[in-house]
Amino acid sequence: MSQTIVIKIGGVASQQLSQDFLNQVKAWKNEGHRLVIVHGGGYAINKLMKEQAIPVKKINGLRVTSQSDMALVHHALVEQVGLDISKKLLKMDIDSIQLKASLARIVEAEFLDQETLGYVGKVCQIHPTFLDLVLEDDFVPILASLGYTKSGQELNINADYLATAVASALKADRLILMTDVPGVLENKQVLDVLKVSDVQEKIDQEIISGGMIPKIQAAVETVLAGVGQVLIGDNLSTGTIIKE
Repeated sequence: MSQTIVIKIGGVASQQLSQDFLNQVKAWKNEGHRLVIVHGGGYAINKLMKEQAIPVKKINGLRVTSQSDMALVHHALVEQVGLDISKKLLKMDIDSIQLKASLARIVEAEFLDQETLGYVGKVCQIHPTFLDLVLEDDFVPILASLGYTKSGQELNINADYLATAVASALKADRLILMTDVPGVLENKQVLDVLKVSDVQEKIDQEIISGGMIPKIQAAVETVLAGVGQVLIGDNLSTGTIIKE
């Protein structure tokens, strides 16, 4: 049975896609699944900021982004990370399309907290019509973690939050949040399952902290929105399953 699978790629994985990853994506595609890739690019953004001696500041795992930083963020996400993912998929004969100008037609956003975070956005709405057309044409759409206000202002969006919104809007069967760690760790062991009702306690105990907080919060929102399964890990098949 065909499934819609949204894959979020973050961290170093967005720079170095493994052959196992590419093989699995191709296998799913050949089986007829509808695939969407959402990517961040913190690694690439940090590198560019370091080269230009711009300090990196995060609050609760979210990057503080000034208006002048946005050109750099856009370049890292679209012209480096997204382009690299697209090239690697095409080398595997996986038909994909990197959404650039059309992203503004899909991701409607507004400022999350302009005074504290600057040009960081939250998703107001995903307009899935264009995405559905791309999927119907049997392409894998690739979305950078950017959003646009109604006036056209580009905002930096946490890729986990964007993937959550996309998965919910498409009523996806599965959301995979790929990161640099094998899952949610407790006492250095990966939790196979994390229930939504236990999440706040894990945050309070600092078992879940830093950049994992928005990741888990995004996963919880997705589960509550009715997406079949949410997996957090460093590959496409193993990690921590978030469920009610």
